[in-house]
Amino acid sequence: MEVHAAEVIIAIQVMQALASLVLAALLWHFHGVFRHVFLRHWALSVFALTIYLLASAGALAAYWGGPEQATTRLILSSLSLAAAYPHVLWLLIGTWEAARQRSIQPGRERTLVTLGILIGVGSALIAPFDPDLGWIRNLVRIEARYLLTGTAFVIAAVWLWRAQRRQQLLGAQIGAAGFALYGLQMLHVVALNVADRAGLGPPFYFSYTGLIDFLCQSIIGLGIVVWLLELQQRRAHRAHDRLEHAQRHDAGTGLPNRDRVIEQLGQLAADRPDQRIAVISIGMNRFSRLNRALGWRRTERVMQQVAQRLRESVHQECLLGRIADRDFVILRPTGWDDDGLCEWTERLLARLLQPMNADGEEIFTTFCAGIAIWPEDGSEVDALLQHSQHALMRSTEIGRDVTMHQHLVDESGDGGSALRFETELRRGLNEGQFQLHYQPIVRLADRHVTGFEALMRWNHPRLGVIAPGRFLDEAAVSGVLEPLESLALDQALRQMAQWRAQGQTDLSMAINTSARRFLKPELVDELAAACRRYHVPPSCIELEITENTALQDLCAAADRIDALHAIGIRVALDDFGTGYSSLANLVRLPVDRVKLDREFLDNVPADRRQAELAGAIIALARRLGLEVVVEGIERSAQLEFLLATECELGQGFLLRRPAPPDQASLALEALA
Repeated sequence: MEVHAAEVIIAIQVMQALASLVLAALLWHFHGVFRHVFLRHWALSVFALTIYLLASAGALAAYWGGPEQATTRLILSSLSLAAAYPHVLWLLIGTWEAARQRSIQPGRERTLVTLGILIGVGSALIAPFDPDLGWIRNLVRIEARYLLTGTAFVIAAVWLWRAQRRQQLLGAQIGAAGFALYGLQMLHVVALNVADRAGLGPPFYFSYTGLIDFLCQSIIGLGIVVWLLELQQRRAHRAHDRLEHAQRHDAGTGLPNRDRVIEQLGQLAADRPDQRIAVISIGMNRFSRLNRALGWRRTERVMQQVAQRLRESVHQECLLGRIADRDFVILRPTGWDDDGLCEWTERLLARLLQPMNADGEEIFTTFCAGIAIWPEDGSEVDALLQHSQHALMRSTEIGRDVTMHQHLVDESGDGGSALRFETELRRGLNEGQFQLHYQPIVRLADRHVTGFEALMRWNHPRLGVIAPGRFLDEAAVSGVLEPLESLALDQALRQMAQWRAQGQTDLSMAINTSARRFLKPELVDELAAACRRYHVPPSCIELEITENTALQDLCAAADRIDALHAIGIRVALDDFGTGYSSLANLVRLPVDRVKLDREFLDNVPADRRQAELAGAIIALARRLGLEVVVEGIERSAQLEFLLATECELGQGFLLRRPAPPDQASLALEALA
């Protein structure tokens, strides 16, 4: 039995319609899963294609049914063409949304689809029954529609291909190729119809072009399904990554949490086995009070600003984390010594002093820090972080900006406990292991020694001479600092009395004092009694306080300085230029002398801006009637710079290192 070409076309269209219906159902299902609006438009496009194919097959069957089926054919043709143009429009709309990741306005979509339906119905009503105008019907219904459809699919293929380049998804590439092939097939059909009208005759496969359409549509469907499955897989991966990120990062600031910080510290130590790594814990002072005043949400917004300020302030090699509500931690590979790390951390804390914004309200906060060093303070990352936290706790307890972890090494090589440390401190105090060393304060113009700064050293029987940075903070926590300060005062006055007996009557003695001792009401009477006991004039004594000490109670500090002046004792502001330094405090505090921190000389005179700043502060202090002592003179170029600025006094390793009393006496002879 011979099969008519129309029957083949009808069968192919029905097969295409069934495949399109399945694809439309899949797309609608994926739309429910992913909630992407472009999937809804693609599903509507494929569903419109299904209607077009079924109605087109019905119209062709009615045509072969004879003239009596003319009305049925017109209705089916109108339905087919009414679905054909929305099919193309929804395809373009969905592809544009997929490529741009934006949704078209609903009103514009309705206008375009309505216009497409009207064009389809209108093209079906053009001379539907006039046999002489069949070429016009073919031109409008077939060639024009195929031309528009083919162009639309090629455009959609370009959009989709460009959009998938960022994601490199195989399904999107297959879909884009299917769009391109289907569009070219539509244009190919137009060319075949034009050739047939020109009398060239159709090729042998003309009746089977619907199979090519079906193949292209299958490629499109396969590509879309694979693409959506890939999107679902990536969506699952992103969800897993977000969950893992949430487990290893702080929710408020997005910074690594304690577990992640420990991992990073272990990795950093493994990658840089020969480099020191500073573990710096930073905590906000009076956090509980702030939290009660602002509430949890506003406090978290403040902490987010703190985290951002820390990100902007630390070097890119530093790793930053948040390990508690009030605590941050910085992992910093470094070649600096302990003093350099403390100075860097103090500058960092100073940057955090700028006011934070809490919903339009300015919030002023202060911070302190604790530092532990790998590998000196231990090779276990958990212990290092714990040591850093303990140092932070000591900073909070003693009111200090930055505290280094105190670590004594016992004979077995393990870290000594805090209890052992305190025991050794008290034993050392009872057994006279603490001794003052003296560093000359020199008049720079003629190298004349004008006085000394008394600096405590611990002559440990097993570890040798230990600098104060390793034991003063622990002494403050354990209650040993006050007897140590009393011992220092007695030793300094006894040495001053000895030098005066040797004829050195123009010397001064600078003695450091802690914030706790300076703010004691009985301080002035104790100093006056000590001077009488050793027959040393109070005018020979200079008490050194830090600016942070004074800032604990600025008015009380000014009154205390006035009381010291009343008995003849001078006061110096030590370490000016670090921590919370403010030029306004030079006016508020009636001090006699300012000691500029060694930081001012780090890059002088090579750094022109730093040199200008140091020179300006020296000149300003002199105009205010204050003596200036510059600390940390270690190079000849620094000394020449200070002489050029007419700075009067200085101290540093270039002039003389701190030394025991007998060697300090030799310094008097060598430099006088």
